[in-house]
Amino acid sequence: MARSVTSSSTAVASRKRKSTGNVEGTKGRSTKQSKNSLDAYFSPQVLASSAPGEDEGSKQHVSLNEQQISVLKMVVEEEKNVFFTGAAGTGKSLLLRAIITALRKKHAKKPECVSVTASTGMAASNIGGTTIHAWGAVTPGMHDIGKLISCIKTARPAHQRWKTTKVLIIDEACCNRRFLPAPSCH
Repeated sequence: MARSVTSSSTAVASRKRKSTGNVEGTKGRSTKQSKNSLDAYFSPQVLASSAPGEDEGSKQHVSLNEQQISVLKMVVEEEKNVFFTGAAGTGKSLLLRAIITALRKKHAKKPECVSVTASTGMAASNIGGTTIHAWGAVTPGMHDIGKLISCIKTARPAHQRWKTTKVLIIDEACCNRRFLPAPSCH
């Protein structure tokens, strides 16, 4: 048995109201710009640049979570070597850009101290770096360390980069087994 529902409504002329100007306290903020939540307001803010290739003025303040802040402090303040990983969409690239920004700010007097590399060209362009092979004159597939060192020493710019770099960032290092310890079976 089918039911039929009828509803009677009165015809009321209602229009959506549109903004006629800026609301006090929102000077020049576009309507598509996200509003800060209370949690985001109280969490530490990091100025992070967007992916290279986009507008230079597209830097924005973003909030890092507690784990990301911990990693950021370990790298920038405690000067520890770190390897961080996570599932897609967890903020790895955001954290890496925040680390790069903080390190470049810390070493502003000697910018050559911070080198940003990746194992693939796509990953390198995503973080504004170069491939580890181009940066350090590292020949892929060369297993003879003596030959590798001699190749690096003959490439003067690369040799100089190896000598002056204090912080070497390698994004997607897992794509290049040469930079990771051999897996052990237990």
